[in-house]
Amino acid sequence: MIDIADSETIEICDYAGDYFIVPCLGGTLNLSELKQICENFEANHPLGRFIDVDLNDQQGDTVSSGKSKNCFFCNERPAIECRRENTHDPEQLRSFMFSKMAEYCQQQREAIITKRLSSLGLQALLYEISLSPKPGLVDKFSNGSHADMNYQTFIDSSSAISPWFGELIREGFAFRDSDLTKALPVIRNFGLRMESAMYEATRNINTQKGIIFLMGLSLFACGKLYSQSNQFDIELFRDIIRGTCKDMIKNELVHSPLSGKSHGEEIFQKYGFTGARGEAESGLKTVFEFGLPQLTAFEVLDDHAITKCLLAIAANNPDTNILYRRDPDVLSVFQSLCKKALNNFNDKNYSAVIDFCRNENISPGGSADLLAVTIFVRSVINENGRPDFTNLF
Repeated sequence: MIDIADSETIEICDYAGDYFIVPCLGGTLNLSELKQICENFEANHPLGRFIDVDLNDQQGDTVSSGKSKNCFFCNERPAIECRRENTHDPEQLRSFMFSKMAEYCQQQREAIITKRLSSLGLQALLYEISLSPKPGLVDKFSNGSHADMNYQTFIDSSSAISPWFGELIREGFAFRDSDLTKALPVIRNFGLRMESAMYEATRNINTQKGIIFLMGLSLFACGKLYSQSNQFDIELFRDIIRGTCKDMIKNELVHSPLSGKSHGEEIFQKYGFTGARGEAESGLKTVFEFGLPQLTAFEVLDDHAITKCLLAIAANNPDTNILYRRDPDVLSVFQSLCKKALNNFNDKNYSAVIDFCRNENISPGGSADLLAVTIFVRSVINENGRPDFTNLF
């Protein structure tokens, strides 16, 4: 701990540079230890060599380590020799200095945005999980139509997959290829790691495989978007997702192998519904045409707003989770009940949706995934204009 006498600081700005002189009060550190801290800063901070941190004792004498630093520009000769002999062109030094500063600022911007977006991603998952009551879905008070999982299982799962959110965002920042489809294998590689973490946390229960895919795409798309803009642009975000998932239906559903099919592939072959792949290839059509308009109509993101958003999504989403358990007729009745509850929202109509899911043993898991993505997008949109996302440096 270093105590600074703030009231006695001196700031001087002149042609030679900016000076900040401050007395350090007595403490647990001696002068040698303080000097080591100063040297560690200069050596390890990305911009540390641009700031000369000198330490003087009580008599005003310089405390020296006796070490000679190499020139930060060429890293070949002692810095004092390059300075004394004017070895380097001033304009080259100036350009080098500003490029290093710009690089550091960009890294800091990316780190701040990544941290914030990761937090919003986890928050969206927790908002969806915690919404109670929900029709056929796990919530705080019910397992819904699931005998093998509960609220705690989803908390464990969300905690297990969320550490990968930042990696996906950073991949979006780093991706430079004009062919966005080349990003899909990268996103899926992270998805497989997240699935492994999920299964380990839940003892091999599939809680969030769908949201891993859709949230993974969304996080990557945000990273890509913010690598070229300070503002969240809905159409750019959707274009990135569309570009990443181009021809996914044709490549993975129409021309899929006959054996080893996933649930989504089986539903496509049986009924023609494209599920999460179709949603992704459309640029999250259900999210932006039905979920987001409903959610943005409310200023406060509470259970009432989120419930109506879920109903709006479920009323328009051909949920493959329901189709896998039952058939299109059951899905149609479910969607009609959701529309009725949405248009005339009251306990009776909402309870009818919940009762129907319980009686038919169905769970609109695909709609729950889209709800979480909608909450995430709405939260990111609301970040516009805040210091973390605009004019950062």
